[in-house]
Amino acid sequence: MGIVEEVVHARFRWHTPGPQPNGMQATDAGIWVIDQHDLNVYLLDPETGQERSRFATATSHSSGITWDGEALWVASTFPPIELFRFDLDGRELGRLPTPGASERSGAHGLEWIDGSLWVTVPPSATTYRLDPATGSILHQFPAPGNRPHGIAWDGNLLWVAETSHRTFTGYSLDGTAHRVVRLAEGPVEGPEPHGMTYLAGELWYCDANTRAVCTVALGA
Repeated sequence: MGIVEEVVHARFRWHTPGPQPNGMQATDAGIWVIDQHDLNVYLLDPETGQERSRFATATSHSSGITWDGEALWVASTFPPIELFRFDLDGRELGRLPTPGASERSGAHGLEWIDGSLWVTVPPSATTYRLDPATGSILHQFPAPGNRPHGIAWDGNLLWVAETSHRTFTGYSLDGTAHRVVRLAEGPVEGPEPHGMTYLAGELWYCDANTRAVCTVALGA
C-alpha cells in the first residue's frame, strides 16, 4: 500500500503572546508553548490563546516542548545544545545530550510516547527515539526533507513537520511513512509549520515568524 498524499487548508486560531513560538504540546491543562526569542514557556488556553501561566528557562533559541506526565521537556537549539527537563515552576530537573546535533544547532521537535522521548534534529535530518533516563538512542529513522521541525503523536501515527516543504508526514513508530499532508497555498495557509502538537483530531502548528497558531483537520 502506497503513501496517501493530500492537500489541506489550514484554519487560523490565534497569535501567541510570545514573539517567536517554536514548540507546542497539548495537555489537559492547556497548550504549552516554548518561545525561541524570550525563552519563556507559556501555558495557553486552546480556545483563545490567553495566557494561563509562564516561566523563564535557561535554554537558547528554544525549539520543541513535550510533557512526560510529570514534567516538561524543552529543546535548547543553540548552545547549550541539550534537552532540558523542568517542573511546572520552572525548576530545572535535568538535561540530556542532543543526538545528531552540530556544533551550532540541535533539536527542533520533542514528543513523549509510552515512556520514550522522541526528537527531530535538522542537522542530521533524523527522528530519534531516546531513553529519557540515559539519552541513549533506542531507534531512529530519516526525517522528511532537511528541515524537520515539530512532531506530534495522534495515538496511531507520529507526525513530523517539514518547515520548508510545508508538509506533515505521518509515520508508524518503526519509521514507515503512511501519509503526507501538504498545506495549500493561500493567505490563511501561508504560515510555516514550526512547533506542532495534536489535539482533538487536528494538528496544531505555530509559525515563529508571524506568531500565528493554525490547525489542520486530519480526517479519516
